[in-house]
This record gives sequence, C-alpha cells and structure tokens, in this order.
Amino acid sequence: MRAIVVQSLGRPEVLQVADVPQPSAGAGEVLVRVRAVGVNFSETERRRGVYATPALPWIPGREAAGEVVGVGASVEPGLIGARVAWFSPHSSGTYAEFATVPSSALFRFAAELPFEVMAALPAQGLTAHGLVRMAALRPGQTVLVLAAAGGLGQILVQLARRAGARVIGAVSSPHKQDAVAALGAEVIPAYERFDQVARSMTSGHGVDVVFDSVGRATHAESLAALARYGRLICYGDASGLPPPIDVEALYSRSLQVGAFGLDTEQDPEGFDLARRELVDALRDGSLRLSVSRSFPLAQAAAAHAEIESRRTTGKLVLVP
Repeated sequence: MRAIVVQSLGRPEVLQVADVPQPSAGAGEVLVRVRAVGVNFSETERRRGVYATPALPWIPGREAAGEVVGVGASVEPGLIGARVAWFSPHSSGTYAEFATVPSSALFRFAAELPFEVMAALPAQGLTAHGLVRMAALRPGQTVLVLAAAGGLGQILVQLARRAGARVIGAVSSPHKQDAVAALGAEVIPAYERFDQVARSMTSGHGVDVVFDSVGRATHAESLAALARYGRLICYGDASGLPPPIDVEALYSRSLQVGAFGLDTEQDPEGFDLARRELVDALRDGSLRLSVSRSFPLAQAAAAHAEIESRRTTGKLVLVP
C-alpha cells in the first residue's frame, strides 16, 4: 500500500510517499480502508521533533475516516463494511491507504455524512467536548476562545454556545473573523491587547473562562482577561509552553488555571458518550464542520506547510 513515511525529522519535505506492507488487524482491532485523513498541528510538531518525538521510520496520523474491511480477534464481524472515523491517542499510521485502530475508538456514522467531514471530527470534536465538560459551563457565562477560526476553535465555539454561554472568539487576523461570526460568536479580530478588548466587551468585568491553545504568547493576556473567580484552561502551546504559574498573582481575583489533554482511554464511558453526541449533532445540523481544503495523500508536505503558515481556517484533510 502507499503511505507517507518519515525517515528523518525536519521540514515538511520529509513527508515522502513510499510503498509499505499493508497492516493486519490484531486482537481488538479493525482494519480500515482509509478514505480521508485529518491533518492536525500536533503532527507538524512531531515531524519537527518538538513534541512526542516518534520512532523512525514513522507513518504519521492518529485520525481518519473510512470503511472497515477486516477485524481482529474478539471484534464483532458485523463491523465489516461499516463507515467509521476515529482518533487513537496512542497509535499512528493514518497517512496511508489502510490503517488499523482499536475498535473501542470508533465513531459510527451513516452514508449521509461524507468521509472528509467525519475525518475532521474525531480529535478536535472530542477535545472541544472535553473542554466544555471540564469547564462545566453554565448559561449566562462568558467565554473567550483563542484561535477561534481553526477547526477546533470553530467546534468549541459551537459547543460553548450550545451550553448557553456567551462566546467571544479571538482570531489572529481580520480575514478570519467572518468564519467565527457566522457561528454566532462575537469576534476580536487580532491578538494585540485582546485582554483589554475582552474587558471592554464585558463592561470591564472580564470573562469567566478562557480556552487557550496558543500558549506562551497569549498566557499573560489570557489571565488578564479573566473576571474574578475566572478560569484559564490551557490545551495547547502553538507558540511554546506557557511560563510557570505564579500562584501569588492568582490571589487578587481568586483565579484558577487548569489544563486539558485528550486521552480517550482514561475515560472510555465519557468519550463514548461524546462520540454519540457529536455524530448526532452533525446529523441534526446543530454542529457544522468546516473543511477548508483537501489534499491528495502525496501532497502531505503541502498540507503541513499550509497548516504551519497559520493562514488556515477550519480543517485540512488528506485523501488517499
């Protein structure tokens, strides 16, 4: 089968097409013919060796959608032919024509949902669902979502609004603001002094929750944007790790700082519920996904360069 194989870490050009043996489903796994692959920023970090450095040679990818064509021991044979999507945190290999995945990680969906849309859902949908659950949002609260125009940001905006929150989305440039405004959020069209803008939008009060995936570059402003008893939830570090927390600085407004990491295996029941709720929301139209561009599998390097440019909105996918 064809796959993207990385032999050395570095620039996007290390993503090269190669012929490799087709995998076989082990116990508890299914073999899937991959129809679409979700491209995530974390894979660019792994490719560069700055996050969870992989063993080489490495086939990237932990998210995809396709059709089940084989099952391993202890897996229901009736799964063969099913349309499935998945994110599997402790495996890799979806940048390929076939991949194996634990059957416990599967989203099931019907034919009316396209493979490219479903490939955009698992990692970012489960993360957004987990963030909203962690924040325990209540109707009437105000939340600030950084990087709101990205694939994850757009899902998070929608789920926070479904929970009854007022949502303010910050984006890195004005050309991204329309995508966020279309989801019902108020928009801060640049990061410069975004804490002051957020305070002015809340009559000086500040926001109840900040969801921050940017990290070091926005950390101080994210804390400054919070109201008394506010909560900063970190879930990424696109600009680098945030500095250590100065507990003394939290006392004056009784602030909380937390972090969310997506590990579906640590809460299987909670994430099974999340998978069902996310697919139901897609089917009834209350959740919309934005796939901004599709690339052939052989152009994985171009997809990585595009996502690293920070010009994108929505999700990028690869199509084998």
